[in-house]
Amino acid sequence: MSMNNKVLKNAFAQFFGKLLTVLVAFVVVKIISGFGTTFYGNYVTTYEFLAFFGILADAGLFAIAVREISKFEQKQKTGEALLSPEENTKFILGNILSMRLLLILGATLFAGITAQFIPSFSLAVKLGIWITGLSMALTIVAGTLSSILQARMKIHFFSGSLVIGKIVLAILIFLISFLWSGIKAPETLFFLFLWAGVISNLIFCLLVYFFVSREIKIQLKFNFDWWKKVFKVSLPYGAALVLQTLYLRVDLILISIILGAGAVGIYGVSARVLESFLVLGVFFGQAILPKISAEEHCHKTSSKTLSWGIEKLLIFSLPILIGVYFFAPDIILLLSSEEFLSKPNFFGADKILLILTPTVFFAYFNQLFSFSLVSKNRQSYLLFVNATALIFNVLLNILFLKKFGIKAAAFSTIFCETLVFLLLSWEISKHFTFYLSLSNILYIFGINTVLFGIIFLTPLKQNLILAIVFCSLIYLSFLWRFRKKLLTKE
Repeated sequence: MSMNNKVLKNAFAQFFGKLLTVLVAFVVVKIISGFGTTFYGNYVTTYEFLAFFGILADAGLFAIAVREISKFEQKQKTGEALLSPEENTKFILGNILSMRLLLILGATLFAGITAQFIPSFSLAVKLGIWITGLSMALTIVAGTLSSILQARMKIHFFSGSLVIGKIVLAILIFLISFLWSGIKAPETLFFLFLWAGVISNLIFCLLVYFFVSREIKIQLKFNFDWWKKVFKVSLPYGAALVLQTLYLRVDLILISIILGAGAVGIYGVSARVLESFLVLGVFFGQAILPKISAEEHCHKTSSKTLSWGIEKLLIFSLPILIGVYFFAPDIILLLSSEEFLSKPNFFGADKILLILTPTVFFAYFNQLFSFSLVSKNRQSYLLFVNATALIFNVLLNILFLKKFGIKAAAFSTIFCETLVFLLLSWEISKHFTFYLSLSNILYIFGINTVLFGIIFLTPLKQNLILAIVFCSLIYLSFLWRFRKKLLTKE
């Protein structure tokens, strides 16, 4: 199997795994949002607040670990490798895992203490953040271990473990809501939902540990000289990830502080839908990182890989834009209730989703470009780009959130993702040459134009499920007919 096909297989394994988890997560959203916008807003706030601190525990170490493990083969060829492949992998994983465990402890304490000083947070949220800290820790440990599966193109084991964990979560959420539907203390129900997340993530982490342990012996290692070296390389990227997480999530944090839990609930449903669409871009970038890192010393080959990735992301992103354009209200209603839909003098989650959807296009390419720049050791530039986006997003939200409400947060997100895209594109053009096929691009846009026309001109626009089934068959049949040219071209 060609390396490009392995990248696609790896990305699709993650995507379909995540797709199943997203479907399960939608069940969770449907159940929890049924307790009202304020209850769901508190639930979202608890997790979103931890998401920022969770990225502090990464510090860019996951991407660096995958890159270093993937580059080992090149080091062997040049005689730079001092250890055997097995010992090298054990050395990298053991040290990365030790570093992240310490970072997890610090990030969890920092998040829990900081939350106590935010006056707009309810007591339930302040206490709940300590519980979700456990969920975050387990997720990060599983993610660290998965770097082995990522580098060895066996990420389907990670995806399968994630699916099982989320299924457990959905079952627990359903049972809790069913058995405790008549409870008069919503705080108790809220905490039970959070503990369900801890249990599901524990199962997820244990499964990943099992699969990784079959690949390599897992041991904590403490080579402090190597730690210093890796931190020096990873900290710019880690800081860039922190800033990226902030500029992507600062809107929800500011909404929770300025507008309250009810507004977070409305915006949070749209954000969850958008997040589900973005996972393929993240996974595709992660899947392509090992390949493009191994090709670091061959400009033409790495450039062709990047160009190949750009074409694939067009195939993935354009149908999403078309689907949400026609079916935003149906999607929101499917996942929540009419309470979240737009009404006269009420800007609902469906309109927020419609505004946010173009970020899918930009975010896909931003992830691909970011991982490509990591392979070129351009972490410092990513730091600059994400810092710029964060500054603009914070300023725009502070200036316009009170006056225009959650729609201001949506428009500021669009602006920032576009800005990041332009800045990354400029830097990418300095390190890569684009080998794009004009015929492929025109064909991809042509297929999507046909899809748009079919939905626009037929009754399909009245039925979300039927449109998904029918248009998916048409789209896949076109792709299959020209699969050698579109999907497997070296």
